[in-house]
Amino acid sequence: MHMSWKDVVEIPPWGDVEDWRQVNDAVRYLIGRHKANLGPVMETARYIETLLKSFFPLQDQLVQETCVGCQCPCCETATVWYDFCDILFNHLTGQELTERQLIGKQGDICGCFSHRGCVMPRLSRPWVCTLYFCPQQMHRIRVRGQEVKNASDQLIHDIRVARKKLETSFIQITS
Repeated sequence: MHMSWKDVVEIPPWGDVEDWRQVNDAVRYLIGRHKANLGPVMETARYIETLLKSFFPLQDQLVQETCVGCQCPCCETATVWYDFCDILFNHLTGQELTERQLIGKQGDICGCFSHRGCVMPRLSRPWVCTLYFCPQQMHRIRVRGQEVKNASDQLIHDIRVARKKLETSFIQITS
């Protein structure tokens, strides 16, 4: 019998509070145990942090222009959670972590969504939240011109590559 990734992955991963605690404890333990060898991983995490910070001004502008009057906030309709790389990044850079996964099961609304938007600091949010642009935001990016669109696309690409490197390097060093 052939199993696919969907057959073995729970959505969201670590949706149970105890599972969430265990995965975070394990990451903390591995970071502590391998700290002396994690220099390149820490450098990659800091690089990702720099890239994200350069991406946030555009996002903040788009949120101001589109989210305030939105009748269907993506945070209410999207299925979002922290993946392993998000957890790893947050631990390595000292970002705030939630006490539980953002949702406990599919169909739940993100636990960090409030009437004023997301309560999490930008750097603590999952990559999927940073990556997502609604159709109105995409339109506003295009209106800003090809240079802004190209710069945004390049930043997204660079962050994706660095996230993959972060996760791969961490696993190699701690295995």
